Amino acid sequence: MIHHPAFQSLVLPLLLALLGIAVLRAMLGVRHAAWGGLLGLLGALAWLPGFEWPAVTRTLKLPWIVLAALGLAALDAVLEGGNVRPTRAWLAALLAWVAAGLWLAGAAADPLALAAAALLGWAVLSLLAWGRGDALAQGAVAAAVLALATLGLAALAATGGSLLLAQLALMLATTVAAAGCWAWLRPASGRVVSPALWLCFGLAWLSIAWCWVLAAPAPASGTASAVRVAILMLAFLVPAVLSRLRVPARATHWLPWAAVLLAALPVVLAVAWPGGADMAPMPDTAADPNDPYLTPSWR
Repeated sequence: MIHHPAFQSLVLPLLLALLGIAVLRAMLGVRHAAWGGLLGLLGALAWLPGFEWPAVTRTLKLPWIVLAALGLAALDAVLEGGNVRPTRAWLAALLAWVAAGLWLAGAAADPLALAAAALLGWAVLSLLAWGRGDALAQGAVAAAVLALATLGLAALAATGGSLLLAQLALMLATTVAAAGCWAWLRPASGRVVSPALWLCFGLAWLSIAWCWVLAAPAPASGTASAVRVAILMLAFLVPAVLSRLRVPARATHWLPWAAVLLAALPVVLAVAWPGGADMAPMPDTAADPNDPYLTPSWR
């Protein structure tokens, strides 16, 4: 059972995220408890695909990218005595994204594609860092949008034949939802999710999406996959849109539901975009011939 994709993608990340939240709450207090969601993601990635070095495939590079994001956020918190400045956290995440994009693409990367990835990454990270108003300060809306966009990314990967990449996306969605529910279910408790945490999750989302784009054969399918990912990114506009609305304090508990309804529109459009059947899985991902769940459907 522990090797079943459903357990690896959903049950294990959720259990590890809840455990991480409980441990951090006991050790560091409510303020930092939500970071247990990222620890749960790292624990799940340690199980699949694992922290292997040298990381010769894109999937093996993903855990190291998430670990580096956590390290940058922790370093910033130490330098600021426990506080994380949103501007500096955003700049660190942006630089980490540029480095991760280069690492994932390899030496033969198209400069124009890298520039477009850097620009779109800047937009996503900026929206996650500053796309919230006072009514959204606890981060539940950002969690709802990010989880839904990640589920859309998992659907793209699964329908294209890369079930391993779909599993990694589901791990991210599960741990994001765990961290978001921590702030949403009891807003009066003061459980605030730091913007730096969403930047780390956002970096993981961008890395998985970039892997998906790089996996598609160019030019036709590669362009189609890039368009679908760009449509998915429209979901990250939702927190900025909601933050411009005058929402009564008593209604903030329902904001995540409104965010889900709005973010579902670009997600559904991206998944239903024509030409998705031409997508190809990650060519450098070695499939286990003895595990039908991880065997690509393209052959």
